[in-house]
Amino acid sequence: SNFYGGPERQLHYHAKLAKQSGVEITVSSFTEQNQTPEFLQTIKNDNIRTHLFEVKNAYDSQSVSLIRSFLTENSIDILCTHDYRSHFRGMKACKKSNTAWIAFSRGMTKENLKIRLFTFLEKYVIRKADHLVAVSEAQKNKLIKLSIGPEKIRVVHNAIDESLLNSVEPIDLNEKFQFEQNDIICISGGRFSEEKGQIYLVKAAEIALKQNKKLRFVLFGDGPDLEKIKKYISNRGLTYSIICPGFEKNLLGHLKSADILINPSLSEGLPNIVLEALAAGVPVIATDVGGLPEIIQDGHNGFLVEAKNIQQLADKIIALAGNKEMIKSFSENGRHTIKERFNFESQNKKLISLYNQIVNNK
Repeated sequence: SNFYGGPERQLHYHAKLAKQSGVEITVSSFTEQNQTPEFLQTIKNDNIRTHLFEVKNAYDSQSVSLIRSFLTENSIDILCTHDYRSHFRGMKACKKSNTAWIAFSRGMTKENLKIRLFTFLEKYVIRKADHLVAVSEAQKNKLIKLSIGPEKIRVVHNAIDESLLNSVEPIDLNEKFQFEQNDIICISGGRFSEEKGQIYLVKAAEIALKQNKKLRFVLFGDGPDLEKIKKYISNRGLTYSIICPGFEKNLLGHLKSADILINPSLSEGLPNIVLEALAAGVPVIATDVGGLPEIIQDGHNGFLVEAKNIQQLADKIIALAGNKEMIKSFSENGRHTIKERFNFESQNKKLISLYNQIVNNK
């Protein structure tokens, strides 16, 4: 990874808390175009140990030997890997070593042929992990379907730190995008690829706009489907009401000023943006996929809709946008959900427990 996003934030805050429990974590990554990844520098600035593996490119064959040498020289007890490439490297590096291997399963994408191939291979590689951490019960069930024994899998949900939200200044969306002050702003954020479902959101927005002309939609992100979706929006004459500004580094600042977050994905692990929205008091409309039902209680702290069901999504947008009392209720209940179930203290306890189990059983 390069930029500091949701998964990187999970690593950062866990590393901070783990120190207090007597666990020393080194967060490591690889050079990106001969440069230190931005997120690694961010973590280093918080006095967390980091290590940079200097490789020629993403497929440098020397990466495995670099990891293996680091594990041996530093007497590392456990190696945790977090994506398809690092899973493969971790499997090779830990082979015939005293280091246990934990593979984290966060969800899989299918944005292009190359990643689909890696995703296919990943299903076989992670079977060899000593332990797996799934970010949701739904993700655990997917792993079990790969013939991985449930006893090897621990569910540890993603978390959000409310102090992080307080440190980020909200962005004035009305001013930035020249909306009217009483417009109702719905946002989404994610890579523009088939499984993220943006085209279904755009079609639902088109229906909703016919009933509520004050609705505005801002879809953040880039990816292979971006231009195709922008063309659809333009052809339908919706460029004022539906905007695709591209990738946004400070998505959290924009989220804090939104009225509604919409997550139209066709598949998910446990999306950080939904946790961030609830923590910020932003009501959520999301598809009933992956770990989302583990966060959203339909009608209590948000709405769940069927994936690809354009009319149902449009109906929920219209219902929520026109009901201030419901927005307030969802907002309060969403904040309560995060405080009770998705905090870093709870996440840290579960991971420390797993680390201790592994070390004690060596």
